[in-house]
Amino acid sequence: MYIPLSFAYVIPAIRAGWITDDQLAVPKKDFAVMGFLDCLAGIMQTFATTYLKGSLVILLIQSAIPVSMVLSALMLKVKYHVVQYIAAFIVCAGIITVLAPSLFGSSDDEESSPTWALVLILSTIPMVLSSVYKEIALGDTDLDPIYLNAWIALFQFAFSIPLAIPAALVTSPPVYPSELPSNLYNGLLCYVGQSSIECDDDHYDDDGYDGTCATDDCALAPAFVNVYLLFNVSYNILIIMILKWGSSNLLWLAMTVMVPIGNLAFALPFMPDASTITPFDILGLVIIMAGLVGYRAGPDAAKSAGCCLEEDKAALMEDDELKKNLDEPLMQPTQGAYSDE
Repeated sequence: MYIPLSFAYVIPAIRAGWITDDQLAVPKKDFAVMGFLDCLAGIMQTFATTYLKGSLVILLIQSAIPVSMVLSALMLKVKYHVVQYIAAFIVCAGIITVLAPSLFGSSDDEESSPTWALVLILSTIPMVLSSVYKEIALGDTDLDPIYLNAWIALFQFAFSIPLAIPAALVTSPPVYPSELPSNLYNGLLCYVGQSSIECDDDHYDDDGYDGTCATDDCALAPAFVNVYLLFNVSYNILIIMILKWGSSNLLWLAMTVMVPIGNLAFALPFMPDASTITPFDILGLVIIMAGLVGYRAGPDAAKSAGCCLEEDKAALMEDDELKKNLDEPLMQPTQGAYSDE
């Protein structure tokens, strides 16, 4: 849905001259590379979020911060303030705190699997590489954000087709290539509310579904899917509006506030499969929030308090790369919202 909606704006914008020739001259191969990296990250995150509870997903995805710092320093030679390195370390400590029950065997919760948690953390590597490549390939080119996202989404969709084959094989139960067409067709039927799989006897054991046969329940699928699409498209449009008419500071504030709100929202009793908030979740949330705030506000606070070395203060005031880094959003969305700054 995002692709046709985006091009519904892009095509008239090109005809009206809102998208200039300089923007049209950007090689499409650059969009293809970004689309591939976003596709890879999206597939990894899709599978990981299936097997992890929502509150855990929101916290683990913050690992993009230290990953971004490492890759930006290596590939873009970006400089960071010492306070930001400390904040990134705090974020990592918070992630370890959240995963402590599953890492050290004190939790039997299948929704805190360390394997899928690792997959989610690793998904931030192609996600961050996409943003880094964008900076390298586009440089100072001022691109319309919707035009940029439209082409990235198109290539992302194209790459997702061949990647669907290996991705389907790691599901439980696995879907083999010969079964993919019928699987996709059944999924389309479910989208319109028609169940396609009926079992004489649903197979459940003491631990739940055993992976052999389960009857579809697609009665509410149209409502759930369409509501998701509505919120997803609205979310991306609002982020683009913030980037275009607001500021990176406003985006940072919004993305940071989402962490505690989203984490606690998954524990609300009316949420499907509501998560149980453990003491480790709360402690990890507090630690991660401290790291997020420290990453963005720490350097300025340290400078104001006079606790930095004089050379650090000079670097903060004079180094254009460092000032640019402090002004950029703390977290980049994984899909559909790339800054044109």
